[in-house]
Amino acid sequence: MKKKYIFSLLVFGLLMVSAQEIMAQRSYLSVAFNPSYRTNGYGLNLLVNHYHNATDYWHVSLSMVNSKEQPDSSIEFPYTDYLMNVGYFKTVISRPNRGFYIYVGGGLSGGYEYINKGESFTKFGYTIPESGMLYGVFVSFEMDFYLTDALSLYVPVTGYYHVNSKVDESFAVVGAGVRYFFK
Repeated sequence: MKKKYIFSLLVFGLLMVSAQEIMAQRSYLSVAFNPSYRTNGYGLNLLVNHYHNATDYWHVSLSMVNSKEQPDSSIEFPYTDYLMNVGYFKTVISRPNRGFYIYVGGGLSGGYEYINKGESFTKFGYTIPESGMLYGVFVSFEMDFYLTDALSLYVPVTGYYHVNSKVDESFAVVGAGVRYFFK
């Protein structure tokens, strides 16, 4: 009976240590949401960061960017880019005692460009392009202002370059949002 009790206590102890390690790993994860602005449009971003160590992190984000293209004064059509970005960020300036960090990073960007609600036609001699897939790169500059240990206000400035975009190969978005750090 005594051996069974000790074995049960040992298994319980191992489970508790494992649970603590799982909980400790949660502090390396954050989620964020921010609305953003771009020329003639707006965007929404949802992102997840996995912190490799205290100074750098992996970044995965889903973005939707709406805008209007006006190739000629007589033609204007809407388009939306639905993007997934995967990248790596590094701290360039940190003031931990003030709760201020600046990160720079970049990576791969891919998604779908939805042009003119899926309609392609010729208007005044200009053919509106068809919707299609996108791929390219992004570079971002982010400022973090910590409000609490688990919450920060962040301001990203992101530039995109999509090699095969039919409307706008490169564009920039500026936003402000909140980031939550899991404990």
